Amino acid sequence: MKVSRVIEAKSVSHVYYGWHNELQLTVEGGELKITLDESSLRAIAQVCNKKIAEQDEEKAEEAKKLAAEKEFEESTEN
Repeated sequence: MKVSRVIEAKSVSHVYYGWHNELQLTVEGGELKITLDESSLRAIAQVCNKKIAEQDEEKAEEAKKLAAEKEFEESTEN
């Protein structure tokens, strides 16, 4: 039998990966402790790293767009 539970937590204020392959997340209202094997830890890291790379790319594109708009505005003022 498979048992699952959805836990809704707000912001994570602290992350710790300790002995015995235990990931500890301190969140508003408590703490989550998750035991992970190496393959699970690597899978989580892969997903997180991919998401971070996507967010960095979006921010870089937005900054480039804003810089181009500012440059255009400055060139039309003269």
